[in-house]
Amino acid sequence: MKTLTVLVLLLSPLLLGACAPGLDKERTTAASASMNESTIKLARGNLGSGDADTAIDLFNQVLKRDPGNFDARMGLGDAALLQGQTETAHQYYVVAAQQFPNAPEPLLSMGRADIILRHLDVAERDYGKARMMAPKDTRPLQGLGVVLDLQGRHLEAQNYYHEALTLRPDDVSVRSNLGLSLALSGNPREAVNVLLDIATASNAPPQTRQNLALAYGLAGNAEAAESILSNELERTAVENDLKYYRLLRQRMALAGAGPVPGGTQP
Repeated sequence: MKTLTVLVLLLSPLLLGACAPGLDKERTTAASASMNESTIKLARGNLGSGDADTAIDLFNQVLKRDPGNFDARMGLGDAALLQGQTETAHQYYVVAAQQFPNAPEPLLSMGRADIILRHLDVAERDYGKARMMAPKDTRPLQGLGVVLDLQGRHLEAQNYYHEALTLRPDDVSVRSNLGLSLALSGNPREAVNVLLDIATASNAPPQTRQNLALAYGLAGNAEAAESILSNELERTAVENDLKYYRLLRQRMALAGAGPVPGGTQP
């Protein structure tokens, strides 16, 4: 019995030693994942402050350790977009879409880049694919709305915005784009009704207030438009915008709605 006890005690370290490589590998993997997460967070912080070069270095560090890291792959595209390198950003997103074929995010980002490049037909296709992947996500619907508005297909665009609002009724970005679309399709008073409550909120994005100013201008209420613009812009810019509203209103009266001057992208 004593001999057996000694054998057990002698074997125990060997058994523990046999498990050690697996445990070490697991710990190494966990440490690497934690490091990648911290690096990506730091890179995103640099992007937020406008330092795209540092962000790119950090994203590449992550990809060197983990070539299949989704966040780092997308981050390279976002950094290139921030630098104004839209074609390069689009290529990064294409690679991400190929690497992660079931994720809608690369397609959404491709669509955003396509809009900047004015490849509207391609953007419509990208957002359509993303919509099929994520039918409950409002972002593809909003993207389709923006693309159609840019093509002057305002009524079709509004259908997508309304569909998005059935999913997220309080989505400020969607409602802002819906208001802009209504204004440019010859319904500025309805646009004012849609935009008024969201544009006057303390945390309203500037684009929402500018859309409301446009709606007032197209409705013929230059005083209200000027009041909003004066809180956002220098006097020269205010006067230029008011002139543009008058010109656009005249054109719409003669020939219908013109092209969208801007909008909130998804």
